[in-house]
Parts: sequence; C-alpha cells; structure tokens
Amino acid sequence: MIENAFDISKELLHIEVQDSKINGYRFVTATCVDLGNGTFDVLYHFDKDLELKNYRVNVKKEDELPSISNIYFSALLVENEMKELFGLNVTNIAIDYGGHMLLSDEELNSPMAKQQIVIEQRKGDK
Repeated sequence: MIENAFDISKELLHIEVQDSKINGYRFVTATCVDLGNGTFDVLYHFDKDLELKNYRVNVKKEDELPSISNIYFSALLVENEMKELFGLNVTNIAIDYGGHMLLSDEELNSPMAKQQIVIEQRKGDK
C-alpha cells in the first residue's frame, strides 16, 4: 500500500503530471506492477520538499499509455524499461528504443510480465 496514491485515468495523466510540474514537483520515477488479471498498475512518483505524491493509472495490457516524457524528459528511461520489461504499450516516448534499451533480440519478451501458463489435460491423465 502506497500512501498519497491517487487513482487517475490515463486520460487525466497528462493534466495531473503537467499540474505537478507547474507546482514545482520533481519526477522521481515510475513503477509498473502486473496484476495478473490482464491489467497493469503504473505508479508515477513525484517529490516536492521531501513529500511524495503518487498517481496510479490502471491500464489493460492491450491499451496504450501516453508517455509523460514530453513533460518530464527523464521519464523516457523508465518508460522504455516498462515497455521492454513488461510489454506496456507506452506511446510517444521522446526517445523510443523500440524494446532494445536493455534486452537483445535473443532475450525473452517482457520478462517481468506474468505469463499465462495453460496446462492441458490429456486423455487418461488424472
């Protein structure tokens, strides 16, 4: 449980982030959690005078999430990480590494995302 976490929609993300910047907040980082139900929680963390403010955006795995790197340029690094490690579809990143900032072509796709494992029962198996 994160204190000072405000749930917002992805449509309000840019408005809230822009408001944070205008009010003197520093972008700390963003974190992604695969909830295992087909959605991600993306948490954006901001600081002002050692007080944290956090926004949580819940997105479906197939949905797009707009980048905030046009507001806080430094966000491009963590957005590329989330895109690469979780398969989060972050759009319009200021510098988009196309899924190859950390991983090579030989690496597992989205290694931090929960994978759905299907176990088939064969005839005769109990």
